[in-house]
Amino acid sequence: MGRVCRNGFVVQTVWLVILLLLVQGCTSKSGPVYLEMKGLNQDEQEIVQLINKRMQYLHEGNAEEYMKLFAPNSPITGMPTYQLKAVKLHTPIHIQEQKKAYQVLLLADDMLTNDDFFTSQYVFIKGKESDSKWLIYDID
Repeated sequence: MGRVCRNGFVVQTVWLVILLLLVQGCTSKSGPVYLEMKGLNQDEQEIVQLINKRMQYLHEGNAEEYMKLFAPNSPITGMPTYQLKAVKLHTPIHIQEQKKAYQVLLLADDMLTNDDFFTSQYVFIKGKESDSKWLIYDID
């Protein structure tokens, strides 16, 4: 009888260890790697925050907050199904003044959570009114 109880304890312990490993594997999924904002001016920080929030909301699946990052006249109409692990900018942020707004064009590598990546062109806009803020206009 002692041997049966000991074998039952061993089986239970093995199952517990397997369960703990499975739970740890499911919960250890790392979040996005955000862009640094050190050494950036206020406009550059706002643009980097938009990219970081985009990664965050994609990771969280938060479509409502995700869509608030985009200009009202943006051609973007919904959230993609992929998640971003990181974004690597190809060039420094260069603000261009237009007639009615400021704009920034950025090339970046978007790294997906499965380690695939693609190059995107981000377009940011900001009106010239004093209360305007930077928004994403498009991502191609």
